[in-house]
Amino acid sequence: MEDKPENLLSHIIALRKVIVNSCFAVFIAMIFAFIFIDQITEFVSYPLLNAITNFGKSQNLIYTSVSELFSLQLKLTFYTSLAICFPYILYQFWKFIKPGLKEKEIKISKKFILLTSGFFFIGMLFAFYIVIPNIFRIFLSNDSNFEFLPRISENISFIIVLMLSFGVSFQLPMLIYILNKLNILRITTLRKLWREIILAIVVLSALITPPDAMSMILLAGPLIILYFLSLIFCRFL
Repeated sequence: MEDKPENLLSHIIALRKVIVNSCFAVFIAMIFAFIFIDQITEFVSYPLLNAITNFGKSQNLIYTSVSELFSLQLKLTFYTSLAICFPYILYQFWKFIKPGLKEKEIKISKKFILLTSGFFFIGMLFAFYIVIPNIFRIFLSNDSNFEFLPRISENISFIIVLMLSFGVSFQLPMLIYILNKLNILRITTLRKLWREIILAIVVLSALITPPDAMSMILLAGPLIILYFLSLIFCRFL
């Protein structure tokens, strides 16, 4: 009983090291991201600019306060760095919990790092190249006499939020896989509850995406497919 405070202190020190290493990695990535912030901003705003061009509307993105553009660049720099460092941050936290894992759990968690990072980036790319262009196409297809003057901060933030939402949502297969391998959630239960799970996916998709049916379908469809793929992962991996 006497060594418990020492163990707790060692855990706190180890966790602090994980947090410091992760923050330092994000900080270094931010420096490099800020150097190329103009190219990153141009890249992220491409879906909107492309949609504007296709519908013959004004291609000028505006900002309405002196600090708005700089604040947007800082935000974009941070989220870009966070996405780049995501696998490294996962690895740092895996090193922290590794001493408390059994050999079977260590093998499972190694797959978790690689696949989680992969699904995160696949989700973000799916949002960027498939979902977001279709959302802008739907919104801009409303022909009216009003002039469209898009604010750069609002639209870039909209794109960032959707990309991160899809990246996180695409973790569903890994969540189910880990819970199954740790005997917390059995595959037989997942099969029995498939109707409830699909309903939950649809509700979640409606909450995350903008208020239109196409956006919800573009998120719910892949998640439902990923749910059934996760059953295959649990069965054969």
